[in-house]
Order: sequence, then structure tokens, then C-alpha cells
Amino acid sequence: MMKSERIESPNCLIENYKKWGKQLKTNWENNPNYSFHWHSSYEEIAEKLYIMTANHCSFCDIQPLKQSGATIEHFKPKRKFPLLAYTWINLFYCCPNCQKKLDEFNDNCKPLKPDQVIYSFQHYFRLDETLEGIFIRPNLERTIEEQQRAEETIRLYGLNKFARPEARKAVLDDFREDKRLGKTKDINQYSYRFILQ
Repeated sequence: MMKSERIESPNCLIENYKKWGKQLKTNWENNPNYSFHWHSSYEEIAEKLYIMTANHCSFCDIQPLKQSGATIEHFKPKRKFPLLAYTWINLFYCCPNCQKKLDEFNDNCKPLKPDQVIYSFQHYFRLDETLEGIFIRPNLERTIEEQQRAEETIRLYGLNKFARPEARKAVLDDFREDKRLGKTKDINQYSYRFILQ
């Protein structure tokens, strides 16, 4: 997970997030089968999140997302927290695999948010490079609570699943080869930027 800086909320959310959240809560209380929708604000929200993450997934950091099925992730799931469904700080640009966490969220062991001021990859995680790939592990130099939060983040977003360790190794190999050949590419042109720093 790369650190991301939260940019200003889209106007549609500034004006409507409370009202839409209350409506969603009421609709689900009256009809559990009610379908969530974005009130035609999806494109505006997605564009801001795209800018915020430089077209990378907020959690696994794969790119490019816009061309390959980006979604908007509710960090705190909308079914459990309907009042936060349209809250800007609860929304993240996300790939379909990271989106699979669905409604899982543990209040006792909160996963990490890449836009938190105190967040840094090196603080919470370490990389474990093996012949099979590059695995993300909790940083054992941190407190037990911080290690648990890192472990929960890895588990929820499947950061060591979906052939990601192998893909990270391939990206690192490409990055090293580009450097060897003197190719200067912007780091945002690579997936898994956190392994390149």
C-alpha cells in the first residue's frame, strides 16, 4: 500500500453525503434488498480518486486501473455503515481483487488506511523476497497492535493472493533492468511502487 494524500472532496459529496447516507440507511431498513447506487456521481468521484492514486489501486497498488475495471471501495462497508456510504474519507480507488473484501470489517482490529497522516509502508510492513515472489509481512519491530493491523490489512485485501507476490517480483526485475539500461521512467508507470523505494 502506497501512502496517498486525500484531496478535496467532489462537490456532489460535499453537498449530499449526509442526505444520501440517511436515505440509504432508511431504504435498507425498509427493504433489505434495496440496491445501492451513486446518484449519478460515480464519474465525478472516480475521477478524483484516480487523480489521488495516479491510477493505482489504493491497496495493492496495481496499475493502470481506469482501463482495467477500477471500482470504488468503501473502506468501512456500506452495508454495516450506511451513513458513511457517501463520505469522502471512506472511499478509495480499488481493483476488483481488493474489492472482494466485501462487508468484512473488524472494529477491534482496524485495517490500515493509505491516506492516514501517520501511515507509511515501511512503518507497518516489511517485504519478504523469496524464489516464488515478494510477500508483504507485518513489520515485527512494531507493537503487537500495529502488527495485528498490518496482518488484518494483508488478509482483508488479499495482498499475498491473486499471484501478487510473483507479479511484484516481475515488476522489481523490470525496474532493475530499466535502471541498468538507463531508462528513466516515472515511478507512477510501475505497479507496486512501494517495493521500488
